[in-house]
Amino acid sequence: MNTTVTAKAEAALEYIAMGFPVIPLCWPAKDGSCGCGRGHQAKEIGKVPLTEHGLKDATQTQAGVNEYWGKWPDANVAIVIPEGYFVLDVDADRGGHESLDIIQEQHGKLPATMSVITGGQGIHLWFRTNGIRNATALAGFSGLDIRGNGGYVVAPPSIHRNGNEYAWVDRRPVAVVPEWLITLRTKKQQPSSNPYKVGQAELILEGQRNQTLASKAGTMRRAGFSSEAIFEALATLNRESCQPPLPDEEVRNIANSVGRYPPVNGSPNGNNTYIYKYIERNIPGLDTDRNKSVAEYQASCGGTC
Repeated sequence: MNTTVTAKAEAALEYIAMGFPVIPLCWPAKDGSCGCGRGHQAKEIGKVPLTEHGLKDATQTQAGVNEYWGKWPDANVAIVIPEGYFVLDVDADRGGHESLDIIQEQHGKLPATMSVITGGQGIHLWFRTNGIRNATALAGFSGLDIRGNGGYVVAPPSIHRNGNEYAWVDRRPVAVVPEWLITLRTKKQQPSSNPYKVGQAELILEGQRNQTLASKAGTMRRAGFSSEAIFEALATLNRESCQPPLPDEEVRNIANSVGRYPPVNGSPNGNNTYIYKYIERNIPGLDTDRNKSVAEYQASCGGTC
């Protein structure tokens, strides 16, 4: 067993001290393949529990962390979401940024809360409430998923299969969820103005497909997204909206062609300039000093934040 305490093991120890159960996950190798040797593919890489019984093997003890990360020192870290919490998972590849903009325009800004930038340039926003379970496409908005009781989220400093690191945005204590977000959680209707709608996507007809996908790709590249992230977003848009869909090879060619151009607002592989600017613009109050600890937040606001 490896006795070296890795950064991921240290993070796991911090999370159990905060009261969160943790579990080790598969990790990506340097070439982007599965690093645990079990042959995980595509989006599974870096996200599959390594233990025999999955989430049932989550630990909240130092001994458990030492055992798991002693056995798998490179393992990514997941927090198993306990009763009383849920995470709003904003998936950039499926239009989550745009969906988040729309629901905040309709209902108001979300409160500042504990939050993480994902390796795919998404956002995990933590909230306190009871009885919330996993759900996809919040109120029909693609790219906004709920991770609640019975679920888990990948946590910093885990590595995404694209090589990007999950990173803290704000370590402040978890905020109470606003009532309007709970109300949205119970709705099943499709949104009326979301360009990434689920089930009733706006059609992109023949003659418009290449231009529309290239325009979307250009917007993403200027924001700093990689060719792979662009392809995944375009593939979803193509599948859900294009009539008829373009061949995957053609969509890949669009993503690769646009990906050759330099980004404008910072690269996801660099300093996360784009996503931090997005957060500062769209979620006021978040403190992007991700090095500040929970204890420092409590001290700075007299324990009331």
